[in-house]
Amino acid sequence: MITWIDIVDTYRNKRFIMFTIIFPLFWYIMMVNVRHVSVTFDLKQSYLWLVIACIIGISGNSVVTFAKKISGTYRFYQLQAKTSHYSLSRWLISQLLVQLILNLSICLTVLLSGIIMHTIALNGKTLFIVLLLLLMGVYLSIIGFLIGVLVDGKTIAALSMPLSMIFGVLMIRWNTILPIQGILMTSVSVIQKIFPGYYLFDIINKLVKHESVLVAMVQFFSSCLLILVPIVLLMVLKRNKIKQVVIVGKIS
Repeated sequence: MITWIDIVDTYRNKRFIMFTIIFPLFWYIMMVNVRHVSVTFDLKQSYLWLVIACIIGISGNSVVTFAKKISGTYRFYQLQAKTSHYSLSRWLISQLLVQLILNLSICLTVLLSGIIMHTIALNGKTLFIVLLLLLMGVYLSIIGFLIGVLVDGKTIAALSMPLSMIFGVLMIRWNTILPIQGILMTSVSVIQKIFPGYYLFDIINKLVKHESVLVAMVQFFSSCLLILVPIVLLMVLKRNKIKQVVIVGKIS
């Protein structure tokens, strides 16, 4: 019930509709039309534009919108966890399910536009890429959750655009779509190797060339698992803080 209410409430948010669905969709349609006019639109480009448009929407939803939501409701559910059987872990799982459904709606909107414009086909490769995008959405949602827990709502609101742009840039492998070389691009690529988006573009490239994606898949999932590092650190810091409070209480 809570999951359904959250989904409906999010769809009523005009900012969500504008910046995470309409804006990526408009960007995708614009880029497809530009490429159609300038050069031949090949299979690799059709996948690249689909992925980039979805990443733009997913980054805005999973990092910014989700962080705002967590920041505003985390304390309430902390209190509810202490006074009812609805634990914080159950709440987090339900929130991730909501994010999965919202991100799926973003991907399906862009995918449907591509099918209507005949720039992409609905096949096994396309569905596989959408599945990887949803997994990356879970990864970004966890980042959004951490930001929501650690940062207050007003600060998140002030940094919403920079946060969306930063994670959008980090998840898009620019050297695959821009013919730019140099120290800056090399430095950005090195940083991007920490994040799963870098390897998603590797997977697309290998799928188009009909090559094995096993190594790229291992790298993709390994980079996703790196999100466990800040979670473990946060848990350790929280436990140490609790121990310090207990020790001080005993001394006093």
